[in-house]
Amino acid sequence: MTNEKNVSTVLIPLSKGKKNAVILGSVCLMLSIAMFGVGFFVIQGPILDEMNASGYYSLLTIFASLGLAVMTPIGGKLGDLFGRRNVIIISGSVCAVCGIGMGLIRSVLPFILLRLILGAAQGAFTAAPYILMREINEPKHVPKSMGILASAIAVGGFGGSILLGAMADAGQLGIAIMIPVIPLVIGIVLIAVNLPNKKKDAKTAIDIPGIICLAVLLSAFCLSMNYGPSIGWGDMKIVFGLILTVIALIVFVKIENKTSEAIVPMYLFKNKQYTALLIVGFICYFYQTAMNAYAPLAVQKVIGASAAISGSLQFPRSVLTMVLPTIVGVWVGKKKDNLWLAMAFATGIIAAAFVPLGFTSASTSVLTYFVAISLTGIAESFRSVSVTPAAQATLRPEDLGVGTALVTFVNSLASLFSAAIYSVIYGMSPDSVQTGVNNIFLLTVAISAAGLLIVLLTVRKHITAQ
Repeated sequence: MTNEKNVSTVLIPLSKGKKNAVILGSVCLMLSIAMFGVGFFVIQGPILDEMNASGYYSLLTIFASLGLAVMTPIGGKLGDLFGRRNVIIISGSVCAVCGIGMGLIRSVLPFILLRLILGAAQGAFTAAPYILMREINEPKHVPKSMGILASAIAVGGFGGSILLGAMADAGQLGIAIMIPVIPLVIGIVLIAVNLPNKKKDAKTAIDIPGIICLAVLLSAFCLSMNYGPSIGWGDMKIVFGLILTVIALIVFVKIENKTSEAIVPMYLFKNKQYTALLIVGFICYFYQTAMNAYAPLAVQKVIGASAAISGSLQFPRSVLTMVLPTIVGVWVGKKKDNLWLAMAFATGIIAAAFVPLGFTSASTSVLTYFVAISLTGIAESFRSVSVTPAAQATLRPEDLGVGTALVTFVNSLASLFSAAIYSVIYGMSPDSVQTGVNNIFLLTVAISAAGLLIVLLTVRKHITAQ
């Protein structure tokens, strides 16, 4: 466990004005990330239709997530080596140029390449706002700041979807694509002007072999996980991808154990509390594929409701996640034990919410789904202000960047794993949508309940003993 003296001070002291400017800049970065993510998917179909390239939808989706997945753990280390401000300025500028280029280009292959580069550039600074919230704040104020970032993501995703969709409907696809660049540029300027560029004083070295191996590892993994459900897990390309994933993982671990500037320091996993929090964060994200993909399917195919109703299931959740995280963050910051309580609520509420969904039938009320998914918004609000601050509290200051980036990375992997596992579960009942979705929802209950047990039996003990 880290000495309390190391975790109770502000790592980058700023005046109140500069600190607020950096927080606002971080909020702008999160707005842009959410718009380029959730919002962009609303207009991705019309964009490809305009280029007569609808068949590239899956590939474009994979490339968008691939660049992000590869660069997220690397970005945290680059920030440690070269300074968080420099990484945000450089990678953010690359992201902005790609966004503008995508708004101007109407040729599918250059468009896909820019989307890949944009995702990679985003990955380089995705963890930075979370790291900065710990570096410029006292620990007791970190949950509130994390809540502000969570609210920004909700606003960017929900509001961005509406705004980009409206621009697309108005025939302004190019402008719609470039809208997320606006908050991005504002965020870059605010951080460039107000944040000092803190970096290591010693001569820096980049773990090139580790970066290459990680890129191979994640590329093989992401492509296998995305294509496996559609072309079959027994297909030789998928088998080769999974074998390559295992080999690359073994090689990557060996490289990271030997280098002095590891992208993912293996000794972090010797920290039992930190590792437990990684698992809890993973579990807290696991349910989202069930919510995003299979809940609408159940409402349409089992209950028999319209697509419009299934599409509105997340509206109450979106409203909650725009408002509640900041309020919950203030509560968490008042008392140390509230950290583990928030994680218990995050996992326990998900488990409880999905219990009735696991018994869906034609007579089930759609209101049940609205209530259940609304509850996930409450759970998400507790998660967003607890897991990352708790993980940061277990890290030494020099490990804060790469440790926080690893939390963000592991959370993002949950969607890939859950999509693959849920696909297998659903495929076991090919003749019954009802059985398939119910099994998925009950599995979600079991996994979330396991997360609750980890919080109660492991995380609570460590946080209480601090």
